[in-house]
Parts: sequence; C-alpha cells; structure tokens
Amino acid sequence: MKSFEVITFMLVFTLITLVGCEKDENEKQDNLQQTGIIGKWKLESRSIDGISSLAVECCDYIEFKTDNELDDFKGEFMAYGTGYETTGEFELNTTENTIHFDYNNTRRSYEYQIFAGLLEFTYMEDDQEIVEDWRKEE
Repeated sequence: MKSFEVITFMLVFTLITLVGCEKDENEKQDNLQQTGIIGKWKLESRSIDGISSLAVECCDYIEFKTDNELDDFKGEFMAYGTGYETTGEFELNTTENTIHFDYNNTRRSYEYQIFAGLLEFTYMEDDQEIVEDWRKEE
C-alpha cells in the first residue's frame, strides 16, 4: 500500500512539473514587446534643422509587429499615409538606440527614443537633421 502511495505521488508530481514547464514556454514574450515599440504610431510633428514644420501632420502612420523569432529585436513594419504604403522589416539596436528599416532594396537607419507614449526618430537627409515625433495610438 505504501509503494502505491509513493508511485501515485511521483506520477502527480511529474504531471505538475510537465504542465508547469509547458505554461512557461507559452508565456514567453518577444524581445520587441519589452521595448514598447510594438503597435500603431501616428506622426505628430516634424522639424528640420530645429525648425518645426508649419504643415499639419495629418495622416502618416507606422505599425510595428513582431516576427516569429522571439529572441531577437527584428520585426515587420508598415508605414502608410496619403498616397503611399511601404512594408518591410526593421531591427532595433537597443545599445546604440538605432533602428534599421529594410524595404524595397533600401536600408535606412535612424536614432530612436521611446518615452511616455512618444517615439522620436532622428536622422539625416540632404545634409539636414530631421526629428519626427510619433504618438502611440491606443
């Protein structure tokens, strides 16, 4: 009778251990989720060499999505607005705070910062410094 109790205990313990490990694997988050970049962002403002644009920033969006690889900082993006739509891949370098966009045989690199629901890109174009502020959409 005592050996039956020991075998039953071991069987129950083994089942609990297996179920517990399986649950941990299912809840593993993508590294990109932890950065705060995943989601839809709307362009709020743009400045060129420190001068704010007077144009009304109306309809530019960018969406960041994870890919199938959880342990990297790569994902997919779609940027769209009036008259354009661009899709491609992106990769974050969290130590240098840079983001690299790959689309249509083009690679662009920006500095980025994320704080308080705001994503800021800084990059050079035609020898001018561009700063864009993107607000996270809920």
